[in-house]
Amino acid sequence: MCLTTENSLGNARILATMVHNRYKRCMFDWDDHRLVLSLHRHGTLRATGEALDVTHTTVARRLAALADREPTPLFTRRNRAYVATEYGLERVAIAERMEALHASATRLRRSSGDGLSGPLSLSIPLAVYKHVLLDTIQEFVARYPAIQLTVVGTDRLADLDRGEADVVIRGHASPPDHLIGRKLCTVAISDYAHKDYFAQTSPENRHWIAADWSAEWIAESAYPDYPVGVVIHDIQSRFLALESGQGLARAACFMADAHPDLVRIDDRPPTPIYGLWALTHPDLRGSPKVRALMAALSDKLIASRTLIQGDRIDGLSG
Repeated sequence: MCLTTENSLGNARILATMVHNRYKRCMFDWDDHRLVLSLHRHGTLRATGEALDVTHTTVARRLAALADREPTPLFTRRNRAYVATEYGLERVAIAERMEALHASATRLRRSSGDGLSGPLSLSIPLAVYKHVLLDTIQEFVARYPAIQLTVVGTDRLADLDRGEADVVIRGHASPPDHLIGRKLCTVAISDYAHKDYFAQTSPENRHWIAADWSAEWIAESAYPDYPVGVVIHDIQSRFLALESGQGLARAACFMADAHPDLVRIDDRPPTPIYGLWALTHPDLRGSPKVRALMAALSDKLIASRTLIQGDRIDGLSG
């Protein structure tokens, strides 16, 4: 009887050890969850690496190590992309919950009792940063030296819910209702050329600089017969070509109207395209440093409404 009991206890210990080891092999840390979530969202090793700020070979190595620890595949390859399996989708759901908790904890830490000091991040379109808010941000840094401000100039909308930024300045028609902030002004666009473009370019050589080849708006412009000569996707590079006298282009009024060598080529009012908002997450509304940054940026943008909304009209060329 005693021997049977000892055998039973021994078998139970062996079984418990096996279950524990299998459980350990299935456990992820947060980095593993981030990897699974990012690969699910982006689909390729390279895009995942860019999102996680690592090389695609690092992603491949970590994915292989993760696969060795798992009882069943997380992803399958399909047309060069990684697609989550049924088991992988369960892991993705867990990762999403962990991401939300991690972001919530980060916001709580950033908003709790640190006053006008500590880390603070701002996401802002590069064009707005360069042409409107550059000096304002410099003044903010000088006024609050204990705040560690990180500025990310990007046209990608930072996700406040995921903690990608504390404050965003963003052009948006209608931002998510739960975010805290307000519309400060309306961004408007018009058509421009270098002041010497028409004098120095023969009619047969004149063309538009556009974001795509279709550029249907050209048909309604003052020069509908001029073709698209070059397509430049990003705003900054397109503006550089415009100010260099390489063609006609549509541009934001806050960029072009302040430039001494650019003039509007259309006497119609500028076209409003979207509102410009200052936004933060509800969890951060009580943070003194978030309030200070939003106030500084908002004051400057409101003061610059005339320029941003294109209310000032330059002389025409042509």
